[in-house]
Amino acid sequence: MKASPTTRRAPTLASEASRSRALGQSLLLPLLIGLATLLPRATGLADFFTTDEAYHWVTRTERFAAAVAEGRWGDTILTGHPGVTLMWLGSLGLHLQRLAVGQGWAAPPDALGHLAWLRLGPVLAHTLAAPAGYLLLRRLVRPSVALTAALLWATSPFLVAHGRLLHLDALLSDFVLLTLLACLVACRAPRSLPWLLLTGAFAGLALLTKGPALIVLPFLGLALFALGGQRGGELTTRGHGASHAMARIAGGLAWSIPRYLLVLAVASVVVLALWPALWAVPAQALDRYAGEIVGNGGRPNGDGQFFLGSSAADPGLLFYPLAAAFRLTPLELIGLVLAAGWVVGALFRSPRRSSTGPSAGSDLAEGAPVEGVYLRALALFALWWLLVMTAGPKKFDRYILPLWPALLTLSAAGLATGAAWLGARLRPPATQFWLTTGQQGAMAALLVLQGLVLAWYHPYYLSYYSPLLGGGPVAQRTFLIGWGEGMDQAGAWLRARPDIGGGQILSALPPTLQPFVPVPVQEVRALDTVPANYAVVYLESLQRADAPELYARIRETIPLHTVRIHGIDYAWIHQLARPFDRPVGAEFGGALRLRGYSATVESGRLIITPSWDVRATPPGDLMVFVHVYDAAGTRVARVDVPPGGASVPPTGAWQPGEQIAVPLPIDLPAGLPAGSYRVTLGLYDPQSFVRLPLSAGPAADQALAGPDAALLGEVTLP
Repeated sequence: MKASPTTRRAPTLASEASRSRALGQSLLLPLLIGLATLLPRATGLADFFTTDEAYHWVTRTERFAAAVAEGRWGDTILTGHPGVTLMWLGSLGLHLQRLAVGQGWAAPPDALGHLAWLRLGPVLAHTLAAPAGYLLLRRLVRPSVALTAALLWATSPFLVAHGRLLHLDALLSDFVLLTLLACLVACRAPRSLPWLLLTGAFAGLALLTKGPALIVLPFLGLALFALGGQRGGELTTRGHGASHAMARIAGGLAWSIPRYLLVLAVASVVVLALWPALWAVPAQALDRYAGEIVGNGGRPNGDGQFFLGSSAADPGLLFYPLAAAFRLTPLELIGLVLAAGWVVGALFRSPRRSSTGPSAGSDLAEGAPVEGVYLRALALFALWWLLVMTAGPKKFDRYILPLWPALLTLSAAGLATGAAWLGARLRPPATQFWLTTGQQGAMAALLVLQGLVLAWYHPYYLSYYSPLLGGGPVAQRTFLIGWGEGMDQAGAWLRARPDIGGGQILSALPPTLQPFVPVPVQEVRALDTVPANYAVVYLESLQRADAPELYARIRETIPLHTVRIHGIDYAWIHQLARPFDRPVGAEFGGALRLRGYSATVESGRLIITPSWDVRATPPGDLMVFVHVYDAAGTRVARVDVPPGGASVPPTGAWQPGEQIAVPLPIDLPAGLPAGSYRVTLGLYDPQSFVRLPLSAGPAADQALAGPDAALLGEVTLP
């Protein structure tokens, strides 16, 4: 029977529909990954200042943007990191801020709003990097592994925490990942030139971000020789034996060395093109770059470190493995465990050859396909980065961020393989629909689980530590914690205090607290030089044993408030003891401690100002009496008033930790002779007239002043 035109067109229409669906999927998945990356990083960027942002990167970005705008190329050397990519991206955020304000789309921002605009530039870069990494990874591994890995990159709390900041390490992680993936694609692509150019471009961006990007360069050469060089050796040699092996090595070197030099050349061009300082003062820029690596990265942290319960200059070999374990979510850890069970054994068996390209393998559990080679390469890179970082004395957990995407890719391989294994056993293997549906359901569950973790920790993703290892409470006894998070909550509590205007505030990291309070914030070391009202004691300072004598004095008072985030006590707010001239050291009923007092005489009045340290809430609203006696023991003046006068709430509302000093004026009788007079003080219940017991300190003569009165000493009246 002759086919009708409609019959002949049916396969064509079906083929076009299939291509349309494939195209839609190829666009939809990168968009989904970009959205999953963007949302947790861009939501609520005006949260808190990290130390490095407050001290360095905000002003560096502003100065960099100004130098570029004015053509002062030499002034774009602002640090040896060199942080050029970060400052370009921060400048993009600055430009968007000015555009939005200039067009009336946004109001002029405060310091926090300004920080959010600057952070937006790096956030947009991360949003583009994750889909780009996914598209590269798709050429190396199964689609399910690539998608799972990309979703883990997008939602891992460790990456999200640093991806929200105006800082270097998350950005370096992106560029290192893209460099590695482009290089691995180049090793197997029929036409390697485009991928080599891409590898060089990403490597240049990584080098412009931070000096440790140099660590990736030797690995690129090794990968090109070990993976790509095999093709060169196979094409130039045939046969067996030692001569054959040497010829293969020579052929591999002949293939890989020119390509490696091309990568380095392209990276150098990118560095030169994007760092204006190299146009004007190249020697100075390169000297600063090298100096940062040697002078800063080659020494212990100048402010001190903390690990396993004690301060240490170099935390040692266990630091990074333990830090990585604490930063993994349970889902990410499960993936690594599955990878250890299903993948590692297959990776170290001989990989199957495939004539259909690098992504021809389908299941790691069936015997390592070609994708195992690339997973092994990523695992080796993670180990290489870990070893180099461990060798250096300066250690922070964020320094292993560049290996994190590789680690998550291995976890993704375990999760995807586990999901495929489970799906094949829950449903008949021949039923492809159920297997595909199960894998899609697993992807959705992954996103939901990671999303729930992010929602719970928002915006304090830096506070995430694995609950399987005890979470924040254990982490704060193990690692140096505190990079500015929590200062926003400390500031909110301080702003609500009625006496916030009574003096300045002391803090270990003043720029991280200053945007949140209306009074000046000074360094803790200004304790004896400024009129301070409150002090914020930050966990990091105590862990590093910074200025222990000053913190010991501040912590003599009970903290009024503790900033606790996800089980971590980040900060304690103390009210500083009120100044006094004459120490006493009396204590009443275990509730009120009289540190001392000041005495002045003005216009026929003796003014006694006690310095009260509230140790516990007093039993009710008390009265204070102050009696003045002459040398013969005759009481010549007295006052009975609430200790807080009219300006402070009654004692029944006093909170443990408050420091109160209210002047108590005592009218002196006319014609009182000059000389020395004894002063006593006590507290009593105005209803029952029962005195609060004097539990410590100098007691006055009971025959003179009655029971439970403290002797303040003698004052000289003119």
